[in-house]
Amino acid sequence: MDQTILFTASRKALLMMLMASAPAIQAAAASEISPSVSIQQQTGKVQGTVVDGNGEPVIGATIKVKGTKGGTITDLDGHFSLDASKGATLEVSYIGYKTQEVKATTSNLQITLQEDAKQLNDVVVVGYGTMRKKDLTGSVTQINPDKLANENPATVQDLLRGTPGLNVGYSADAKGGGSMQIRGQRSVYTDGGHNDPLIILDGMAFYGELSEINPDDIGQIDVLKDASAAAVYGAKAANGVIIVTTKKGKLGKPIINVSANLGINTKSDYTMDVYDPDGYMKYREDWYKADSYGMGEDGVYGVYRATTYDKNLKKDVLKFQPGYFDTAANAQRLYGIDQATWASYTKNADGESDASIYAQRLGLRGNVLQYYLDGQTTDWWDKTFRTGINQDYNASVSGASETMNYYLSLGFLHNQGAVKGNDYRSVRANMKVSGKVTKWLEIGANVNFQDRSDGDIQVGLGTSYWDSNQLRNSPYSIYRNEDGSLAQYPMDKQFSAGYSYDFERQYMDLEKGYQVLNTIFNAKVTLPFWHHL
Repeated sequence: MDQTILFTASRKALLMMLMASAPAIQAAAASEISPSVSIQQQTGKVQGTVVDGNGEPVIGATIKVKGTKGGTITDLDGHFSLDASKGATLEVSYIGYKTQEVKATTSNLQITLQEDAKQLNDVVVVGYGTMRKKDLTGSVTQINPDKLANENPATVQDLLRGTPGLNVGYSADAKGGGSMQIRGQRSVYTDGGHNDPLIILDGMAFYGELSEINPDDIGQIDVLKDASAAAVYGAKAANGVIIVTTKKGKLGKPIINVSANLGINTKSDYTMDVYDPDGYMKYREDWYKADSYGMGEDGVYGVYRATTYDKNLKKDVLKFQPGYFDTAANAQRLYGIDQATWASYTKNADGESDASIYAQRLGLRGNVLQYYLDGQTTDWWDKTFRTGINQDYNASVSGASETMNYYLSLGFLHNQGAVKGNDYRSVRANMKVSGKVTKWLEIGANVNFQDRSDGDIQVGLGTSYWDSNQLRNSPYSIYRNEDGSLAQYPMDKQFSAGYSYDFERQYMDLEKGYQVLNTIFNAKVTLPFWHHL
């Protein structure tokens, strides 16, 4: 359909609305005249008529003195009247026409507006699959991935993070990614991605996983953030729309791009306190001492001042003697208790060392007690966390001629999380080809392939008592047996105490992944094609 005819039909509907609102608009426009205009020397009113290229009056065109905020609009016959000094420059504008500047050389002007095809396109909404940014009157944010290349985005979410109005979640695992919401949660029902925005990939709805799209293959992303997107994409656009456009070839010689990105992944924080050997014993001291706090007879609250009723003596006595949970040296230093008195607080075996007495008072038993006395320790923090290496390699070939456009790419991604066993691997390939078969027929294909691992067997980090978390092991434990084999129960084999991830990992394996093939085939027919047969 000719754009002029389409716009003329649309303009008639707009003019009918302006006819009803013209008096109010004129009053509002007059009230907004800048004070700077009102103090200028006035020589009279400037009047005139605004018409289009066909001589038809333009109703509702805006006329104002350049550099001011006030002005007026044309009436039903295209006439206008405006206070302006002789020689002032008038700006005349209307939707779908080029803005013109006219000198007020006479008191009666005849102004002809020229149509602007670019502005005309701005107000014409095309259809599903052919929507462009300028087709919208709503809120749109555009992201150019090339401008973020130095940040080495590993996922599509990394490209979008920081976009105004778009909430992008964060995933600390090796795969990365995160949830996305445009302008917050719009529904109380959250299962099944009910609040996720609609993804459009190269003009078609995309229901796959964003990890299937290589950030290196993306040429542009448009984020549509308001309800106007629903006019084109329907009810599924209620949560907003993210339009992803992949790269294509450019005219000229073939372009070959090769990139290699390396990074490291380290732990930032952990919710549990994990102690070294000395810190572990201090933690146990504080735990047991907590029951000894109380109010003394002198009214002072402190450690080793809690009392309990002794039925034999029939009076209150100290629940724990001063220095009971301290080492012999600290009992002497802090409370003036000599070693013999300190040792007499409990019944001990003949020749038992002070270290053994102290450890048993803090609850160490069995092999853990012996490991403490032997100084045998294991760093379970080091057995759980690591410095992961992230590798991302990409290669692409692209080009175009008068009849052919192509873009081919291949990428390999291998990420290691900060937790041992948290690994992710992905191979991604993309082929985007289009060609002109005849002057009236153009065909194309966009094929995207991914082979990825999903899920892993990482070290458990649960905080529940029943969770397998080796960080809860005592540092006074073993990692390997005397014969060099991995210890199944690092703290005490007799009581099945302790957990070792590496021991269990010997007998576990996970084969879980996906091979995904996304294809888009298209054909473009230019009518009437019979002129070119």
